[in-house]
Amino acid sequence: MINAPLKIGGLEFPVTCLAVGNPHTVMLVDNFDFDWKSLGAEIEKHPAFPHDTNVEFVRVVNRKRVDLADWERGAGATGSSGTGAAAAVCAMVMLGLVDRDCNVFFDTGNLRVHWHQESDYIELTGPAEYVSKGEFWYR
Repeated sequence: MINAPLKIGGLEFPVTCLAVGNPHTVMLVDNFDFDWKSLGAEIEKHPAFPHDTNVEFVRVVNRKRVDLADWERGAGATGSSGTGAAAAVCAMVMLGLVDRDCNVFFDTGNLRVHWHQESDYIELTGPAEYVSKGEFWYR
């Protein structure tokens, strides 16, 4: 669904819904000066999505850059998401707002998403960082 109306609390929001291995609902925004976490939680559990959905709030900066706030189903607000970045770029390409090769900026860093036209293959490029270590004991 591209730019389909989604009713929440008496208001209608245009959203683009797609799957990149898991379900995503992408909403274009002008800025992040609203309670996107509450809205993300509400959209995640919306009756239109019987198995819940991830939610991406996307601000288009230009044809090569978007800023993204991500709400992951079952986890809540996250600092970044690979499938969220892929879904956001694919949705914005379908809306004609960005190029198939686009940088996605999160609060925690950025990823490059390249949606190959010839094969529909989505390529993500970005840093990998070691963030923690732990042990798990199982009996």
